[in-house]
Amino acid sequence: MIKRALFFFGAAVFLSCANQGFPPGGPEDKTPAHIVYVYPPGDTTNVPLDTQIIIEFSEPVSPRSCEEALFITPFPGENVTYKWKGDRRLTISFAEPLLEERTYIVSIGAGTKDRRNNNMEQSFTLAFSTGDVLDRGSLRGSVYGDKVEGTQIWAYDLNETDEPNPAEDFPLYVTQAGKNGKWALTNLALSSYRLFAVMDRDVNTKYNVEYDLLGVASRDVSLDSLNSSIDMLNFCIALEDTTPPLLADAVAVDERHVELRFSEAMRPDSLADTGNYTITHNMDTLAIHDASLDLHNAAVVHLTTAEQDSSKIYTVTVKKGIDPSFLPLLADSSHALFKGSAVPDTTRPRYLAMQPRDSSNFVLLNAPLQFIFSKAMTPERIEKHLVIADTLGDTIPGTVTWTSLTRFRFSPDRAYKPETLYLVTLPVDSIVDLSGNALADTLFQRRFTTINPDTLSAIAGSVSDADTTARGPFFLTARLINTKEEKLYPLKIETTGAYEFKEIMPGRYTLELFRDEDRNGRFSPGNAFPFHPAERYYVFPDTIEIRSRWPSEGEDILFPK
Repeated sequence: MIKRALFFFGAAVFLSCANQGFPPGGPEDKTPAHIVYVYPPGDTTNVPLDTQIIIEFSEPVSPRSCEEALFITPFPGENVTYKWKGDRRLTISFAEPLLEERTYIVSIGAGTKDRRNNNMEQSFTLAFSTGDVLDRGSLRGSVYGDKVEGTQIWAYDLNETDEPNPAEDFPLYVTQAGKNGKWALTNLALSSYRLFAVMDRDVNTKYNVEYDLLGVASRDVSLDSLNSSIDMLNFCIALEDTTPPLLADAVAVDERHVELRFSEAMRPDSLADTGNYTITHNMDTLAIHDASLDLHNAAVVHLTTAEQDSSKIYTVTVKKGIDPSFLPLLADSSHALFKGSAVPDTTRPRYLAMQPRDSSNFVLLNAPLQFIFSKAMTPERIEKHLVIADTLGDTIPGTVTWTSLTRFRFSPDRAYKPETLYLVTLPVDSIVDLSGNALADTLFQRRFTTINPDTLSAIAGSVSDADTTARGPFFLTARLINTKEEKLYPLKIETTGAYEFKEIMPGRYTLELFRDEDRNGRFSPGNAFPFHPAERYYVFPDTIEIRSRWPSEGEDILFPK
């Protein structure tokens, strides 16, 4: 009986305890942690040199994420101790006394996560001074790129290091950009600074080329008593590529085709010309009929040749080529050997893609059509048999131009009818490649539907430059957002003044622009060491929404200095 009584008593206690606490379910916790207490208090002066720093969060956080996102400047050295109490309260101790008469900044980046993996909404900065005065200089700006959260901003005092190298030198001041890419460095000493934006992936406060993402500032900045705060310092981060491409291999796929493989992706505009290649055996030259970049792998080029001799070893030479970072092909790595093939070319060509895509809607009334095939085609056959007509049989005449024998462009001689379904037809049996192989598709019929012109709208305004001495054209991009398929509208204007994006789809847009001061037709990201500033890059802060037949005008942009 006693045992039974003890059993039931224990069970009752267990059930009572099991019912304690929060009921299961409920909304997911998406509220990030924030800082509720710090010591010493912010903006305190005459702080003792043996002070410990205390930081308390509103809820438990991941200690590792906090320590990786925590920066103390001036840099106190390696001998810093972190002691946690309950993952909410952090005490920071220093092996050496703090410096006299210095303003210290403790920055906790937005990369700090709570137990639900929620990031802090924005970075937190604590400033205090071991002397009588608190430095008040500040720098602010934004980081742009595909993924900017967690990017660090490094500032070097040019009076202490005249040519800082972020791969070797620790920055004097560090902070971290928030989710929206915005960053701020406050309580800086009045001095001259050079800044970099670094996605420090291995968290060692040193820039690793071709591993960390980098953004170079467009200029050095100076803070003085008349100008102690500078805003709109923007970075565009990307992975820096310093390794030139090379021709890695060449293989004869069959007696009429050679496949070239490069060490990395290449820009198509540098490799599409057949005159860019030579294939030789001793003093003999093998004719090249076509060159085309692989649609799915930009490191592969397909050459269509005259019939090869399987007993010969050929040398293929690429005269020039550039990678996406505009690094040129190494001259001593532009040759490869391959053995001629005796395999006959019996592979049937395939249709790969059309632009606009098959079954697209809202196609402009004067839009050209572009087609890509897997092999070099016979142009005369396609030009003779291509038919573009509406469902009533009304055909559209046009001009066919070939960028290579695998790609052609159809430009209509007259406008399509609005809101009309068009069919693109090719008789399969009449379309062959250079070896006479017919198209693999059993039926070639693609379609698209044109737009009602009243659907379209426009964005217009003017561009002015805060730097009145700057020169060079502006490259603008209107980016349609919140759609299944991203759509970009590029625009170039030669100088400050009016701009207009015409005939664009209704929706919500962001505007991006840079000034091409070196006039090379592309954004120049600069160089960290030796230092060369990046071109200025800017994203218009407001999202622009346009409706059909209601253009958005007066979207004036002041391009920051």
